[in-house]
Amino acid sequence: MGLTSARKIRMICNNCWNLRFPSALLFVFGLTGCNTCVTFTSNPPTGTLGIVASDPRPVCTLTKMNAAVRTQLAAEPVCSSCVGSGQVQHIFISIRGMELNSSATAHDDSPDWEELLPAELEQKPLQIDLLESNLAQGVQEPFERTAHIPAGIYRQLRLRLVPNQPTIEDRLPEKNPCDSGKFNCIVMADGSIQPLLLDEGLPELRITSGKMEGASLLFPPDTHTDLIIEWKLVWEWTSSADKGVRLVPALVSNTKVRRITLDELGTREDEVVNDFHSRQAHD
Repeated sequence: MGLTSARKIRMICNNCWNLRFPSALLFVFGLTGCNTCVTFTSNPPTGTLGIVASDPRPVCTLTKMNAAVRTQLAAEPVCSSCVGSGQVQHIFISIRGMELNSSATAHDDSPDWEELLPAELEQKPLQIDLLESNLAQGVQEPFERTAHIPAGIYRQLRLRLVPNQPTIEDRLPEKNPCDSGKFNCIVMADGSIQPLLLDEGLPELRITSGKMEGASLLFPPDTHTDLIIEWKLVWEWTSSADKGVRLVPALVSNTKVRRITLDELGTREDEVVNDFHSRQAHD
């Protein structure tokens, strides 16, 4: 009888082990994902079960799709009815970079800003006149390059400029028609120069979704797209302790995208005219 009882107890214990093992398997698989590796170590005589789960890198990853972007800058004609010294002949801005962000609320130090212009502008800023075509100024080279950015929808753009009151660390353009230590300005017909109104703590011009056609900019994958930025000169009241209340020039802007056709891709970049009137006639 004693032997029979022992055999029964052993059989019951083995059955308990057989029940616990599949139950443990189901529990582990319920907690893990599809890309999870599970390793089992069992030792039935001692009643132990070891399970190690790991989450390796997926075998298949999605390829990041890019879009090709070409940038065009221009300003609307300024007071075409003005005569004499009231005419604005030049709008100079000194560019250090231009970036897009998919978030409408991205911070300045967000890692998701995508650069559109050559990186060397950070060390060697480019000063351009928004009232002349790039070809006429001989500065088309940075803008004829095509930038490749992740395809998608972008809701914020910023144009980073050289501050009008640069520090010792700031890189400066080689030439400066603005004179007087300013690097972003307008030049009137009589030769007088007025600096553009900028936030000196953050010298940049920013375009958010409210100034974008359709409230965002779409760059589909494997396409070539023109990013068209049109600036408009306005006058704003400002006040300071040393100069009092006065009107100063400032820039506001809007932007849109335009798909580049196959025949345009074969056009030499130095034949593409970027001034506002030519694009207006084309549209």
